[in-house]
Amino acid sequence: MKLRDLLRDVPVRESRGNLDIDISAVAADSRLAVRGSLFVAIPGLQHDGARFIPSAIEKGAAAIVSGGQPPTAVHNWIRVDDPRAALALIAANFYGHPADKLSLVGVTGTSGKTTTTKMLESIFDASGKPAGLIGTIEYRAGDERLMADRTTPDAVVLQQWFAKMVEARVRHAVMEVSSHALALKRTFGVRFAAAVFTNLSQDHFDFHKDFEDYFAAKRTLFDQIESSNHAVINADDAYGRRLIKELGPKPVTFGQRGDIQPAEGFEISTRGLRGTLHSPTGDIRVDSALLGRPNLYNWMAAAGAAIVVGMTHRHIEAGIRNLRLVRGRFEYVESDGGPTVIVDYAHKPDALEKLLHAVRDLAGKKRVVVLFGCGGDRDRDKRPKMGKIATELADFTILTSDNPRSEKPDAIIDDIERGARGGGGKYVRITDRREAIARAIHEASDDDVIVIAGKGHESYQVVGDQVIHFDDREEAELVLKKRHEKTA
Repeated sequence: MKLRDLLRDVPVRESRGNLDIDISAVAADSRLAVRGSLFVAIPGLQHDGARFIPSAIEKGAAAIVSGGQPPTAVHNWIRVDDPRAALALIAANFYGHPADKLSLVGVTGTSGKTTTTKMLESIFDASGKPAGLIGTIEYRAGDERLMADRTTPDAVVLQQWFAKMVEARVRHAVMEVSSHALALKRTFGVRFAAAVFTNLSQDHFDFHKDFEDYFAAKRTLFDQIESSNHAVINADDAYGRRLIKELGPKPVTFGQRGDIQPAEGFEISTRGLRGTLHSPTGDIRVDSALLGRPNLYNWMAAAGAAIVVGMTHRHIEAGIRNLRLVRGRFEYVESDGGPTVIVDYAHKPDALEKLLHAVRDLAGKKRVVVLFGCGGDRDRDKRPKMGKIATELADFTILTSDNPRSEKPDAIIDDIERGARGGGGKYVRITDRREAIARAIHEASDDDVIVIAGKGHESYQVVGDQVIHFDDREEAELVLKKRHEKTA
């Protein structure tokens, strides 16, 4: 593609060189630059991409897009005010605007994104029109799948996957849209057929300055839909209610008094979710194997988005019935006896609180044990909050490690413990996560419910600069098996 064509709709402030050269690829990482590529120098959070222009040129980059002053020894250079927005538009041009050929649903919020997108995927599958998927666990286009390395990929990879979906003749797509992606403009210029807001609570304050900054990032997704009645918003969330007011003409709401709401007598039990959802287009029957009140809200969100994009009630109900499990989300670990073990991704204060309330509802008088840690090099303010929530709501808490990264694991646990002391419940510190899981299961009674929180679907532990294989489900299964063998 000609460089001139790649720059269509990109606000160019200055250009030098030949705009009619052929471009073979687009890269924002100098390590991915190839002969004939266009390198877009992004001002990063830790390093300015302009520092890597010489490396990109050495790899064969034929042209450079950047802000600021022209780099030396570069023949073909384009200056823009906003390299991030420019990258998103350039990537869309390079792949032929594939998102325009998709009915795309974006889901944003602090928690519930992954489950809601999997629910929508199930509904589309039930309609006979399988959807593409972009999310925390995986990216999918037809038969092609890739384990995700981030919730929303960078603009080039995102457009590449949209193109794969179009090539696979996929008509619908669902994607998790993180606040990072919105703030960093990875989805800039993408139009959504529907946008879902699940909730907003403390998270990513290592990245966002405060709640206002966090909300503002989430809010931008709703500037990328055709009209406000294509928005689906949690009316039981304070920031959801604010968003409803700001959007003007009526969006679709869900919650206890939303446009989509549970009918009287809706059942939330150990058997799953059973009952009726009232909606503007009629009643929807829910018969779901998924557990807990958070999943009721996720189903309301998914049903609302499905209605907006034209799915029938028959397909929505079939999608609800068909979805058996979302990996790492309130996931039971299979065993031949012993305590009940649940693995969940909850790694934020609000998510942990909702998780433990849901477990309490299901556990009845059974003893609830929770095991969790907090990630290193991330928001420190949430650590004592999560410690207090755990010791308030669980009968016994084990404080352990969860991706300590460059921090000392015990220093992170010190932060958590400051809150744990005030919760009133009993707790212990076991720094090694493998040892913590083993002790929790071996010391539990058969009637106990053990919640292993924080990692969910993740299959790794980040310690220093090493990424080590570690899967909570595998660890729990192994210990449960050993426990069963001892008692058999």
